[in-house]
Amino acid sequence: MNATLTIALIQNAAGADTATNLHRLDTLLKHVSDVDLIALPEVFAARGGDDDLRRAAQPLTGDTVQWLRSLASERKAWVLGGSVMELDGDRIFNTSVLINRAGDIAAGYRKIHLFEVHLEDGKTVREADVYSGGDTPVMVDIEGWKCGLSICYDLRFPELYRHYAKHGCDLLFIPSNFTQRTGKDHWNVLVRARAIENQCFVIAPGQCGIMPGHEIETHGHSMAVGPWGEVLCEAEQSETVLVTSLDPKELAATRARVPALDHRKL
Repeated sequence: MNATLTIALIQNAAGADTATNLHRLDTLLKHVSDVDLIALPEVFAARGGDDDLRRAAQPLTGDTVQWLRSLASERKAWVLGGSVMELDGDRIFNTSVLINRAGDIAAGYRKIHLFEVHLEDGKTVREADVYSGGDTPVMVDIEGWKCGLSICYDLRFPELYRHYAKHGCDLLFIPSNFTQRTGKDHWNVLVRARAIENQCFVIAPGQCGIMPGHEIETHGHSMAVGPWGEVLCEAEQSETVLVTSLDPKELAATRARVPALDHRKL
């Protein structure tokens, strides 16, 4: 790994209609050029209530993943489809899909930890009502960068990221759809913690706006964080595009300064 990696983080406010969401993303993407990777949030193409998610579910051969593949091949860039509703037989998975510059699927990761929250106003969001959980961490090589895939609620389970660190990970992806209630207290500190404790870069594109079906506000604040825990860029709470470059020399410098990864006992 010798080259920098330039990444565009896309923050959108998806509704329940896939075609409308993808059209809006096409508009946002007009502001993106000359990047190595485009990172989209969790459920970037459709979000909503349980019935909305079931209606949007498709196999990985469906139109949503084809849109990702076309975007990658047209831009000659890697594309992280933060997550799609993957229909596999009679089960649905919340699946992150990574596409290479040629437009081919390079990796897929099925979300292991399924979100559940009980808010003070009585609202409950429970992914297990729709999704089956994955069971396998996934690492992939992006032009010399060793990358670990995860999605949103996985952020709260540090053992997943320690697994990636033990296997030489350089970059962690955490596409998300964090609620505002949890995000305002936990998002920034947890994203930075995952970077610091594993001495990795973190790319965490998120959703903003009101999540239809549940009418719950989402947090936005998409972030890129360096291995020292420094915030490289951060969005606010509206649709936007962030661009940042990751320098591999920063990894080496951080790990030399505090060689914590060499001191692991467990």
